[in-house]
Amino acid sequence: MAQTPQACVGELLGTGGADDAVRIHVLFSGPVQGVGFRWNMQAFAEEAGIGGWVRNLPDGSTVEAELEGPCERVAQLIARMDAHYERFDAWIPSRFEVASWSEVPLQGDTAFTVLTAPMQP
Repeated sequence: MAQTPQACVGELLGTGGADDAVRIHVLFSGPVQGVGFRWNMQAFAEEAGIGGWVRNLPDGSTVEAELEGPCERVAQLIARMDAHYERFDAWIPSRFEVASWSEVPLQGDTAFTVLTAPMQP
């Protein structure tokens, strides 16, 4: 079942303390390609001191990311993306949603990168 960004933030904050380091793998779906989503995420992640990466997936409607940093800041990044794209509500009937997320092992990333989409099989 898909989660809203707010639900994801609430669950993420429940996994540990606000300052505990976390790395999450996230799939965002909806109108997330062709709207500057990856570049905005990179700018916001850099401002927040979040490491990781983001990329489009070949299906045209999904963006994949891994976000690493203090739990509270990772949650705030997802909430900031949601708030930023709320401005498109008049033109886009539904905003993006967090289709899935899971905690993955820390990798020590401090930089945030926009990757190219993987090749289709």
